[in-house]
Amino acid sequence: MILKVPNELNDKQIEEYQKIYKETYGVDISKDKANELGLSLIRLIALVISNRRKKI
Repeated sequence: MILKVPNELNDKQIEEYQKIYKETYGVDISKDKANELGLSLIRLIALVISNRRKKI
């Protein structure tokens, strides 16, 4: 199974990521940075899931 990873997050997802980031690190980040970091996290999770499936 191939996991589809989005190319960008929608405004609601970006705002939620900004909120979580602020709560965790105490720092505000831009929408562009939130989009970049959120997508990086999604790609990492997709990679871990896909590698785990290969081992099963």
